Amino acid sequence: MRGGDGMALSAQDYDRVFSILDYCSTAKTLDELKRLLMVALYENYRCPNTTFLVGPTFTTAFADPNPVTTGRITPILDEYQARWYLDDVFATAQSRATLLSSPAIAHTQLANVPSQSATYLRDFLYRKRLYSASVMHLELAHGVHGLVGIFDSEGKDLSASDIAGLGILGRQLSLFCQTLPGQRSPSWREKLTPRQIDLAELLADGHTNDEIAVILSLSPDTVKKYVSRILALVHVRNRAEFVKLVYEHKLADQRA
Repeated sequence: MRGGDGMALSAQDYDRVFSILDYCSTAKTLDELKRLLMVALYENYRCPNTTFLVGPTFTTAFADPNPVTTGRITPILDEYQARWYLDDVFATAQSRATLLSSPAIAHTQLANVPSQSATYLRDFLYRKRLYSASVMHLELAHGVHGLVGIFDSEGKDLSASDIAGLGILGRQLSLFCQTLPGQRSPSWREKLTPRQIDLAELLADGHTNDEIAVILSLSPDTVKKYVSRILALVHVRNRAEFVKLVYEHKLADQRA
């Protein structure tokens, strides 16, 4: 049997995935699933340091004001939110592109990270004795993003087969999460196709046309046409107004 990236997985690897899916299947809401998943990750992978972040776009998830955290993450959350979330190694364009093909990755899979992300690793995670980091990306209802962070503090990095198993888990949990009630739809999405939404999120996250082209494997000219069409469909004049629109809907959802 093989994981989504072609890696051969053992029966134990699959048992872990199925065990977590079974444990989380009792969740009736997204908030309940967050708590169950943190417990299941510890019981099956011995991961005591975890986070669950949610946002209307990929990058805004890193600014989640109410994340679920466990272990060493909880006491350092304030510093992360005040200083480091924009420099998170998984908030990079390279990470976003990699997660499009594999829902779970380790930070060691990212080569030539930007200098600010290298500083984040050295001066924040390593300083807090968190020596490795992995992330699982979930597609929640209405195109909202979930990011599950897993951090090691005892020299027990997740193996390649662990990451492959988490990739399978991420795909299956995404399907389940989309059935959970109580998740509001950001209204600007209703005017766009799924492909336009993918590009619009990158636009809202501040990526340039060239960066979007790399992430989505499009030509810069195609991206330019997409951007013009999206701005017209949501009735804004420029990128700045679109970003403002996205954040206004985010604030409205938080107040609801």
